[in-house]
Amino acid sequence: MTSNDRKFIQYVKEQCALYGIKCLIRPVKYVKLSGNIQCGGWFDETEKQLVCASNRPDFLQILVHEFSHLTQWVDQCQAWTKGIGGIGYVDEWLGGKKVANIRKHLAYSRDLELDNEKRSVKHIKKFNLSINIQDYIRRANAYVQFYNWMYYTRRWATNKNSPYRNQRIIEAMPKTFHMNYQKMSKRVEKVFREENI
Repeated sequence: MTSNDRKFIQYVKEQCALYGIKCLIRPVKYVKLSGNIQCGGWFDETEKQLVCASNRPDFLQILVHEFSHLTQWVDQCQAWTKGIGGIGYVDEWLGGKKVANIRKHLAYSRDLELDNEKRSVKHIKKFNLSINIQDYIRRANAYVQFYNWMYYTRRWATNKNSPYRNQRIIEAMPKTFHMNYQKMSKRVEKVFREENI
């Protein structure tokens, strides 16, 4: 971890304190969401928490991602205000409930994540963090496209085979934020299907 990385972590803690958010950086590999779902971290504006597992190689990437959600909430940007409602419906749908207009809610959730990933890259550049930007963008593109893929699978990815960890999917993604996010290309869809995400 570089001095810039440490400065960024301190900045995140200060910003959380400024906005009344508990910053919980835990020395574990995974943190648990409701329903015992394991993940690397989350930002919750209702519970006023930013939570991140720090005992993992991608800790800094996760922290940047979750902090960028905090900035969306602070800014009350359109991607946040539409997307946060969409994610609630997506969670219900993944849990088996019938949800009208699920494509719209998946799209709002996808657009929330795309805006967030672009913010994350700006933070990486601004703080000169020790994160490979092109690799980060490829993983981000895989994650954003996953919201399109969920329409077909109606399931969340497993920790062992997630789109941002699957090397074949990562390699199929561009190193920039220039791709069609509204719909998966046949090429990308084929890779997701073959990799059983």
